[in-house]
Amino acid sequence: MAGERRRAWHRFAAGGLGEMFAVSFSHPADVLKVRLQLTGECDSSLRTLRLRDMTAVARKLAVEEGPRGLYAGITAAWLRQAVFGTLRHGLYGVLESCGQVDGGPVPLLWRLQAGLAAGVVAAVVANPTDVVLIRMQSDAGWAPQHRRLYRHAVHGLTRVLHEEGWKALYRGVGPTTARAALVTMSQLATYEEVKSRALAAGAVEGVRLHLSCAMASATVACLATQPVDCVKTRIINMQQTCGISYAGPLDVIRKTLATEGILAFYKGLSATFLRLWPHTVLLWLGQEFVGARLRAWER
Repeated sequence: MAGERRRAWHRFAAGGLGEMFAVSFSHPADVLKVRLQLTGECDSSLRTLRLRDMTAVARKLAVEEGPRGLYAGITAAWLRQAVFGTLRHGLYGVLESCGQVDGGPVPLLWRLQAGLAAGVVAAVVANPTDVVLIRMQSDAGWAPQHRRLYRHAVHGLTRVLHEEGWKALYRGVGPTTARAALVTMSQLATYEEVKSRALAAGAVEGVRLHLSCAMASATVACLATQPVDCVKTRIINMQQTCGISYAGPLDVIRKTLATEGILAFYKGLSATFLRLWPHTVLLWLGQEFVGARLRAWER
């Protein structure tokens, strides 16, 4: 039993550290994704983004704002992954192990259920960090008088709590939880399923196998999560005193469909691939490395 507890602990530690490592490189693409998701919000003339629209947003971010803009909210990103990444990978590992009978393979359906449960729990706990993260990433898009100007993640959490109350820390928890469930199911279940099948077919454990499984995991996750991620971004970014306001996730969907059409939910898909695809690959390579070091350390 002690060995099992150590292995469970490995998943928590390796998952959190792997996510924090990956987000350090993928964060600029995440900022770009958020800015694109907010471009043309409820504007019927921008139902889809053209190449020049995306280029203009990217140029403003990279040239006008520079490193400060590209890494806006990085402290919130690290804090989010320390909470969300640690919990979802660790809980998934614990739940997945419950589906293994007599050393046999874990059924895909069980892996999907484990990903769903782990994603939901982790998202609810980490939602306050998501609120601060999106606000810091999108702050430069507001007029100067409406900017929130959070200095770092803890300052943002404190400001939200004092100025808006604890309920504001859970704004967007519905779409955030739905996205987390989808991303955990798609990322983790796909990776573990592809890896287990490859090993059963005679593949050799190593970087090449890990990279192939990570690429499959990243592709599935990008396509599965984009629409929900767009809804989450818009509802968390809104301000009651200016701009567009929503009554809830369903209101975001209704207004977006009425003004921009269904393809609006895929605004920022290119940036999602630019961010989530390498992020997923890096997190798995990082997690496998940390896990191997922990196992070697225990011997």
